Amino acid sequence: MPGEGPASELLRLFGVTRPLFIALGDERRQEIIVFLLESGAARSVGDVAARLGLSQPATSHHLKILRDASLLTVQRIGAQRRYAPNGAEYARLLAPLRDLTATIIACAAAPDHPDAASGGR
Repeated sequence: MPGEGPASELLRLFGVTRPLFIALGDERRQEIIVFLLESGAARSVGDVAARLGLSQPATSHHLKILRDASLLTVQRIGAQRRYAPNGAEYARLLAPLRDLTATIIACAAAPDHPDAASGGR
C-alpha cells in the first residue's frame, strides 16, 4: 500500500475524479454536454435524442450518468424532465482535475522518478 506523499495524494485524486472520467469518457456524453451548453436552454430527453440520433432509452442512460456526476441539473416540468448543464458547479467539479494534473507532473518530476533525469524521455 502506498505511503504518504505525492503517490498517496495521486490515488486520492484518482478516486475523486473517477466519476468525471467515467461521465466524460464516452463520446456520446461529450456530445450531450456540448449540445446542452450550446443550446442555452434546458432540454428534454426527446430533444437530446433527436439531436444526436439516439434512442430515448440510450439518451436517458447517458443523461443519468452525467446527472450522477453532477454535470447536469434536471427539472421536472409536468410529466417531462428537462436537463441543463450544471454550470454553477463546474468550477468545483473540475478543480480536482487541475489538482490531479499538478500532482502527476510533480510525481513525474520527482528526483527519484526514472524519467526525471532525462526530462521525461
